[in-house]
Formats: sequence, C-alpha cells, structure tokens
Amino acid sequence: MSLHSLSFVNLLVIACLFVAFSTTSPAQQLAANEFVASYIRSGFVRSDSPALNEAEVIQRFIETEVKQREALNQHTFKRDVLLQTIGPNGEITGEYIRNSQFLFDDKGRRIERVLYHPSSTIHEMRITREDIQDLAGSQLLGVDITELRKYQFKVIGEETLGDRQVIGIDVTPGIQPDPDHMADRFFVGRIWIDARTSRVVKTEGFVEPQGKQRFPRFETWREPINAAFVFPTQTKADDILHFPTRDVHYRITVRYYDYKLFACEVSVKELDDVPPNR
Repeated sequence: MSLHSLSFVNLLVIACLFVAFSTTSPAQQLAANEFVASYIRSGFVRSDSPALNEAEVIQRFIETEVKQREALNQHTFKRDVLLQTIGPNGEITGEYIRNSQFLFDDKGRRIERVLYHPSSTIHEMRITREDIQDLAGSQLLGVDITELRKYQFKVIGEETLGDRQVIGIDVTPGIQPDPDHMADRFFVGRIWIDARTSRVVKTEGFVEPQGKQRFPRFETWREPINAAFVFPTQTKADDILHFPTRDVHYRITVRYYDYKLFACEVSVKELDDVPPNR
C-alpha cells in the first residue's frame, strides 16, 4: 500500500491451443529430483528439530509442491478480493473490490481476467502495483516453487494445527530484498505442511521489500479440491499499517473457488499497461 498512484498490468492472451492434460514425464521428474538434490546440498536448509531429518522434510515438501503447482497450472479458478480500511470505532471507511478468473499460461504465469472491479472508495492510501502482485503471488502461493533459490528454509518441528499433525517450516530470503526493485517480491514467514502427505496446509507471513510502502501480515489456507490436490481457498489479513504520517487499520478477505480443469495451453505474447482503478 502506498500514498502514491500506479498503473496496472493487463495481460493480452493471443493464442490458446487445446492440448490433453498430462502428468509429469519421467524426464521432467528426473530434472526435478536433480534440482531438489542440488538445492539441499547448497546448504539453504536448517533445522531446530533434531528428531526430523530436515533435508528429507524439505525434499518431500518441494517434490509435493512441484506436483501441486503443476496441477494448479492446469486449472482455472475464481478469486474474490475485498480490501477494507477500518475506522477507530470499527466502521468500514473504504473498500476495494476485485473479482477475477485466473488461469496459467504455458510458462506457468498467472493470467487474470477481471470480472468485477468497481471504483475504490479507499482514501487513506492507494492500492499499488505491488499489492496486486502480492494478491496473485505470495498471498496465493506463499513460496513460489519456481523461485526456490530466492529462499532459505528452517524446519521448526511437528505440531498440531486444528486436527492435523503438521511440520512447521520458516522461510526467509536467501538474498537481501532490494527496495529499489519492488517488483521482485519475497515471502517471509512460516508454512505448515501435513506431516503425512507433505502438502501445504497453511501459509502465514508478509512480503518484502516494503520500501516506502506497507504490507500486512496475512494467512492463507489450503483445502482438498479432490483426492489428489490441495489448493488455496482463502486468504485473510487484519493488521495496522504504520505509515510515517498515519496508522491505517487494513483488512484483506480473499476467497478462491470454482477450480476447474482447463486442458488448454495459453501463450502470452504481449503486455499492455492500462490505467489504475477505474
């Protein structure tokens, strides 16, 4: 969030070639395994839990997340965003609404089709390019599996989350986030994976760099979509953003739903800038 304006990015979809849904090939799986082994050897894994083999925990997490991301790339889904500022007595002082449909292109990049986006009534601050980027990035996925080398992992140990036995993993940047490059976003926080399946159950943290902006601490939950896949279903944040001249009570409510298999390969060949909030 910022007190400055911005422009949003509109992705223009040029071609859509229908293809059959496929799983990871043996060659792709071998490449993924080699990457995992190389990543773990690099020393970007630490542990506070001697009872757990941290390398095995991280390897299972990465391998499982690769499969979940590949499956997500083959699905469309809808996302309803409600951003609100809250007054001193708990009243809503402004709202930003953005309801969209998402799919992924042939390189795994998210493509957003905005379905409903009325003019923002938030006046205390502006919703920035980075806010929109985080909504479709770290707040959706936590650690983007395609950017693993940006991160360090620290296995915390087993605990109970609701009725599930989970393993906590702290995530920190492997390099210092640069406030002069705000588009390069880093998730900082903790993920909890199911101790049995290694699927992500919950993500909690914030996004850096912040620069002159302020971003809330959020949590994202995943739930089973079918027997094989666990996808994000909700993101929430309720935080006080401390700007130099004021504090702003800020709330995020996001719902992800209507996941559908999309057996289509989409190529994106052009990027157009469009004006900010209509």
